[in-house]
Amino acid sequence: MERFSAVGRALAVILAIVSAFVSNPVIAPLLLLFGGMAAIGNTPERNSKNYQMAIVLVIGANLLEAVPYIGSYLVAIFTGLGIAFVGASIVAITITLEQRITRDWLTSSGSKPVGQVKTAL
Repeated sequence: MERFSAVGRALAVILAIVSAFVSNPVIAPLLLLFGGMAAIGNTPERNSKNYQMAIVLVIGANLLEAVPYIGSYLVAIFTGLGIAFVGASIVAITITLEQRITRDWLTSSGSKPVGQVKTAL
């Protein structure tokens, strides 16, 4: 699964860079998909960092326009990375929600963790 996440991460970075030079309506959905692939198997700590990076990139990418000559390219690249991090955040939230629902409905208070069966003694 780590290789799958690494491939998603690499594809997201490459596509974010390419998006600065090529315009296509399929780029944003692909960035969401690749970002989501990269988030599979993340720890909660890593997901928290991803949420923070998504916020910073979405809000701050346009500020790079102030850089002379290459500002517009930097905006496109970091906006693309922001889209990928939003995809990663959505997948992380979905996985966390699934884990919480599983924990809430498949375990009772004071019982063993999910996957362990109580014996009838």
